[in-house]
Amino acid sequence: MKKLIGLMFFILLLAGCGADNQKSQGEDVSTDSNIETAEGVYVGLADTHTIEVTVDNEPVVLDITEESTSELEKFNNGDKVTVKYEENGEGQLLLKDIKRTN
Repeated sequence: MKKLIGLMFFILLLAGCGADNQKSQGEDVSTDSNIETAEGVYVGLADTHTIEVTVDNEPVVLDITEESTSELEKFNNGDKVTVKYEENGEGQLLLKDIKRTN
């Protein structure tokens, strides 16, 4: 009886590991598909953790990281830019990349 219980526990343990592995692979795929690209005009820093870019005459506010803050010092208000961003589960738009366009 103890061997049977041990065997069932082991099978459940293995089944749980397989489910977690599949879930993490699916998350990686969905994260890549959420990235959007838009062209617009760089307005500037809205506050210490967001920037504003005008896209199709509409303001778009993008959250930035501390690492990207130093990169943004290269941009001036009115620069034409291409931004890549994704929307997280809370509806925030997270800046992934910004480049000046000519």
